[in-house]
Amino acid sequence: MQSYAQEVKNELSRKLDDDRDCLRAEFVAMLKVGAKKIDDRLEFSNINAAVARRVITLGKKFFPTIKPEVAAVRRKKFYKSLRYIVRFIITDAVKNFFDTLDIAELVKRTRFKVSYLRGAFLAGGTVNRPEGQYFLQIVSFPIAHAQFIQKLMENLEFRAGLYERQKKFVVWLREGDAICDFLGMLGASEAVERFEIARNLKEVHIQVNRIVNVETAALNKSIDAAQKQLDDIKILLDNNIPVKPKLREAMNLRLENPSCTVGELAEKIGMSTAGMLYRFHMINSQANNVRRKILRGQKIIGGH
Repeated sequence: MQSYAQEVKNELSRKLDDDRDCLRAEFVAMLKVGAKKIDDRLEFSNINAAVARRVITLGKKFFPTIKPEVAAVRRKKFYKSLRYIVRFIITDAVKNFFDTLDIAELVKRTRFKVSYLRGAFLAGGTVNRPEGQYFLQIVSFPIAHAQFIQKLMENLEFRAGLYERQKKFVVWLREGDAICDFLGMLGASEAVERFEIARNLKEVHIQVNRIVNVETAALNKSIDAAQKQLDDIKILLDNNIPVKPKLREAMNLRLENPSCTVGELAEKIGMSTAGMLYRFHMINSQANNVRRKILRGQKIIGGH
């Protein structure tokens, strides 16, 4: 089963763009993030087959005289997925492509910035499934290029963070709205729709859980209070402590309705919750007097 990040990249890899400069910006970003020079070849690698095909397509457009070498290798012994490798022989055409390229000029316009970020995400990005924690990242090296990506995102009003991890640099977004807007800007409309649905369901679950937790806490508090009141009543009855009629009424109500809240008990006899709470406060005060006498070893005599 494909990850959410793979689904996003598959959708972006299918995106058609007739603007050659936009495609150039995307291709440059993909090579800068996902390729490295090995001997006389420029080698791009990625675990997503659609991304590899995108590089081949763009390579044919900008390096028409170079036939790319393509390979699929097992990532590690225990990994099931493959890593796809696309190699271009470094000819004058490849050198000129980079040597004559002015990236600062290339990304002056918003659509070029978006294309560049799309290429950077395709080559080195990932995003968590929306059901989990919100997190999108683009891994790049060296730090100057990671800072360049961060700056592009900030220019487009995304508050991107940057940190170092295993000698590489990660540009990241954590807010759900920012991630959703970023993916939508890149052109992943289907992924954004899924993100929104999952996020709405997640928020509903959070709200339901919050309500349940509040109600559970209130119920537990009510149960604890009722048990303490029953303990107070028991110690008064066991020691034959006389109480005033109104307190006796409250004691009998609690004994007859051990699971009711104080408010429910008050409603049964048509009085306020505050009044019923005061009666149980007085019962507790008398019960504590008895407990103190027991602790001191004093003789308990019925009466006030």
